Amino acid sequence: MERNFSKWAFIALTFTFLLAGCKSNKAVRQYQEEETVDESYVVAGLKAVSPDTTALQYMSASTNLRLTVNGTNISIKGKLRIKRGEGVQLSITPLGLIEVACIEFLPDRIHFINKLSRTYTEVPYSEAAAIGLGGINYKVIEGIFLNYAFLPDGRPACYGLKRMKIQEQGDYYRLDTKENSDMKYSFLIDRNSGDLTSLNGNSSTGENVKCDYTDFENIGGGLLFPNDIDINFKGGSTTIRIDMVLNKASNKSFSFSSRSISSSYRKQSIGDFIKSIK
Repeated sequence: MERNFSKWAFIALTFTFLLAGCKSNKAVRQYQEEETVDESYVVAGLKAVSPDTTALQYMSASTNLRLTVNGTNISIKGKLRIKRGEGVQLSITPLGLIEVACIEFLPDRIHFINKLSRTYTEVPYSEAAAIGLGGINYKVIEGIFLNYAFLPDGRPACYGLKRMKIQEQGDYYRLDTKENSDMKYSFLIDRNSGDLTSLNGNSSTGENVKCDYTDFENIGGGLLFPNDIDINFKGGSTTIRIDMVLNKASNKSFSFSSRSISSSYRKQSIGDFIKSIK
C-alpha cells in the first residue's frame, strides 16, 4: 500500500514539475514576445502619422514668400490657401492686395498663371517630371503642404506603417517607404512632439523633392503647424524652391475655387514655361 502511494506521489510530483516547466516556458516565450516591440505601433500615435492628420481640412495664411528658380530668386508677399481634396493655391500679391501670379495644385493638374504677361501653363502630373514633380500626384502635394508623412501614392502613412522601414535616429524617428514606386520617401519625425520636421523624396530618374518644416505654432484647437515651410523641387535642369514664412495661419473653413483663366490669356507649353523662368 505504501509502495503504491509512493509510486503515485512520485508520478504526481513529476507531473507537477513538467506542468510547471511548460508554464515557465510559456511565460518565457510571452516575455520574449513582449520584449520585441513592433516599431509601427510605437510611431502610430505620433502626430505626423496618426489618423488625426486627416482632421486638418483647411489651411489659409498670408506669406512672406521667397521664390527661387534655377538660382534666380525673388522675395514677395503671397497668400496660401489649401482645401483638402480640392486644391493648393499659392497667390503672389506684391502689395498684399493685387494678385499678379498664381500657382495652383489641383487634383488633376498644375496651373501656373502669370497675370502680368497674360499667360498660363497647364500641366498634368504625368508630364510634371520636367519641373521636379515626376512620380508625384495631388495627394502627395497635400501631404507636403499639410505637413504629414505619407505613402508613395499620397495616402497618410497611418494606412501603411507596416510597409515602411522605421528606425530611431537620435531625437527623431526616420520612416522610409519600401514600396516599389517611382518615388522613394524618407520622413524625419520628432520623437517628443510627433511633428514632421523634414521629408526627402527621390526617383530613379533623378527627380527630387525636399522639404523642411520649422517654427511650429498653434493655429487653432491646439493644432501645431509649421510657420516656415521650405520646399525644393528638382527635375532635369530645373530647380524650384518655395520658401514660405506663414503669418496668421488658420484652419477655419472657407470656399475654395480654382482661378478662372480669361480666353485672352495665351497658353504656354511646359517647355516654353521652363524657358521663361530660366
